[in-house]
Amino acid sequence: MFPIALILVALAGGLYLLNQKQGGILGDELLAGAPGEEPAQNAQGKVARADASSRKESSDKKPGKKAATQPPPVPESAKETAAGAAYWMVAPELPGVTPDSVRAAYRSKIDPSWASVHITAPDESSIPSGEEPYYAVFVHEDGGDWKAEKSIRADEPDYAANEVVPLEGKAPKDLLQYLYERNVFAAKVPEPKQLDIDRDALPDAGPALFPKPEPILEGVPDSERGQVEAAARKAAERVGEYGGIAGIYAQDLDEGYSYGVRPDETFFTASVIKIPVMVAVYRKVDEGELKFSQEVEIKDEDWAAGAGWLQWKDAGTKQTVGDLLVLMMTQSDNVATNALVRTVGGPDHINEVARSLGAKNTLLYQKLSSERAAVPSLDNRSTPRDMGLMLEKIATNKAASPKSCGYMRDLMHTDELDWWLDAGLPQDVDSANKAGWLYKVYNDMGIVNADGRRYVVSIMTKYGPEDVNEGELLIEDLSRAVWEGQAEEAPEVAPEG
Repeated sequence: MFPIALILVALAGGLYLLNQKQGGILGDELLAGAPGEEPAQNAQGKVARADASSRKESSDKKPGKKAATQPPPVPESAKETAAGAAYWMVAPELPGVTPDSVRAAYRSKIDPSWASVHITAPDESSIPSGEEPYYAVFVHEDGGDWKAEKSIRADEPDYAANEVVPLEGKAPKDLLQYLYERNVFAAKVPEPKQLDIDRDALPDAGPALFPKPEPILEGVPDSERGQVEAAARKAAERVGEYGGIAGIYAQDLDEGYSYGVRPDETFFTASVIKIPVMVAVYRKVDEGELKFSQEVEIKDEDWAAGAGWLQWKDAGTKQTVGDLLVLMMTQSDNVATNALVRTVGGPDHINEVARSLGAKNTLLYQKLSSERAAVPSLDNRSTPRDMGLMLEKIATNKAASPKSCGYMRDLMHTDELDWWLDAGLPQDVDSANKAGWLYKVYNDMGIVNADGRRYVVSIMTKYGPEDVNEGELLIEDLSRAVWEGQAEEAPEVAPEG
């Protein structure tokens, strides 16, 4: 019998050849104030400063636990109205949002406990129809208090059915069928009630603040400090040049030290959330609860647009667990992912697995799709550190059985669609990686083991340029900086002249 890893690798190659024309995956610095300012904290208690761990850049010991910060109480103005609840959630995270960004609010007639608030963001291109895109924030009233629960970017009037996938049937139909004026003629339910907006009564929220891009070193020994510090400074400079918010975390697998820039900032995960889903599946196989040959029926609830060809298959199609794994990790198939999440026990189980891997700030918040929320707090989310810690467990055979961890690394090595991280490595070096992207979100992370270098690196971005190539170049440059920082000897600098 052939090893399962080889079977999966062979299948991945076949699937890649069949689907190589599909293109890339769809997972698809905006500091408040003037550059260099140190703004006061916003209403949510967030300050645009370096992470607390940067106060001590290097240590012979691993850092201790950070003191937990308690969020400030939610003001009444953020609970009394739908617009107030949406603004309180979005303004502290989405750059450039002000009270004037709150464009409209509608209350459902089908279920008056739901409302949608339309919020615009600066520096976003018009959609092909010429309409101004906006974020629809869906808020729910419970016990007289409104709270934001879901969000989508309304930018595809011709494919509105794709956009509502993350809402999982929560929002009433009238709020969905009237997202676009041009689609009103096709609505099958009465129009929702438009609400008055008192912008002067909105809560004191925002502005969006982020840690400054400063290098953070943790537990780096003196013998490595010089070159690691140089790599971290180079990464910080590149992150500072990027036209968005980026973060990076790297960990040496032999020495255990780590370094990065904004390692604890929260980002949209896009398709990299599929890493803990993969771990959850392999653990179920280890425990005897699943088999790679076991068939899973694809259901209507699994459907999503974006990457992968299962979206073109009818509900009722059956795929093996092994096939779904390959599709999820090598083709970034969203339908395969949603089917696997359902099979292993749902989002709560995936989040439990992530926590067991040390990822305390990672959350599978909703099903995988091609859509993005206004802010990470209303979407699948994680941090560069969390993703790096999960990769470290896979690299060191601690995520599941050693055999399963080996299969996971093999599977990630067959991912031919994600090349951003590899672009910063020598031509003969290939990482075991997973990437993901959505609108203005570009992520890539992986395990590197070559030329005496053993490390994991996680790069995440948000609110970046619309040009995917700029995100790709950033990841390439940061990957190269880490590779050079992990060298046994610092790279020689050519003499001037």
